Amino acid sequence: MKSKSILSTAVFLFSFYWVNAQSSSTWEIPMIEVNYQDSKGEEAILKVDPGFRYAELESEERNYRLFYHRNRPFIKDIRILDQRSDSQIARGKGGFFFGNARIEFADGSEIKLRRKRSPNGYEITGTYGPLFLVKNHAFTPTKTFEESDFLAQAMFLFRRIQETQNPPTEVIYQNHVITSNR
Repeated sequence: MKSKSILSTAVFLFSFYWVNAQSSSTWEIPMIEVNYQDSKGEEAILKVDPGFRYAELESEERNYRLFYHRNRPFIKDIRILDQRSDSQIARGKGGFFFGNARIEFADGSEIKLRRKRSPNGYEITGTYGPLFLVKNHAFTPTKTFEESDFLAQAMFLFRRIQETQNPPTEVIYQNHVITSNR
């Protein structure tokens, strides 16, 4: 009888410890931070995942998640989400090759994009003029007029970081390759 009560007490304490251990886990991935100004001249922080898979944009009271669908860096795979509501704010459509590149927002607005290449950089032009400018292989700040321009610029800044940086050696990608014998 005594062993049953000791065993049940031990099981109870272990389950209490297990529930407590499960509910109190708090951890955060270290992010690369890029500070710059938004369209109103206020500070904005772009936090980039160490593996360059996504970025989080913190501006004023809003938080956004920027990424490429299936991690393919094409205009048509651009996705911008609102972190709080988990709803899609914008997505890319078209491509630069056919001249129909654009970012469509949930409110119905869209930004038509054009890319002009030069030997040491490129310029992406939006509705109100230059949206993203790379001169002599360096990002050159441009003024944005609306929040949609600011979000598009942040997406292209994230893409530029992906193009020019390599993930640290601590970040390991596991790719599963399925082969068939035919």
